[in-house]
Amino acid sequence: MVQIKELDPDYVSEDGFVTDPEALSDSDYDSQNSSENDDDDDDEDFDSLVDESLYERIVALKDVVPASTRSKISNTVANSVALAGFGFTIAGKIAWFLSTAALLIVFPLALESDKEQVMIQYEQEQQMLQQQQQQQFAAPNTSALPQQSL
Repeated sequence: MVQIKELDPDYVSEDGFVTDPEALSDSDYDSQNSSENDDDDDDEDFDSLVDESLYERIVALKDVVPASTRSKISNTVANSVALAGFGFTIAGKIAWFLSTAALLIVFPLALESDKEQVMIQYEQEQQMLQQQQQQQFAAPNTSALPQQSL
């Protein structure tokens, strides 16, 4: 366990270093009972940390983070959530507009285009049938004509 010791200002130099040899010694640390330094204590501390939930850790930060910083973080998160919600609302409205426009404009246009293609194909088939009929009627007439020999 860490102990905090107040230093006498007489032993602290101007540059912030401690000049008291007693303050620098680890005698207090060495004199502690060795059972306090066992790994078992560390395991117990770790187990207590593992048992904490994320919510408990965030609530514990309330004591660490100043109120002004907490309010700034809260405002930033709230504004971000509001902006994201606004963005999703706008994206939904745009998607609705585009899908409705596609159904009202593009779909009927595609149907009419398909009808026109069917009509063109029908006309081509009719022309082919007429040509075949003309060839059939023309063929017997040509065979009935006398052939001239040279």
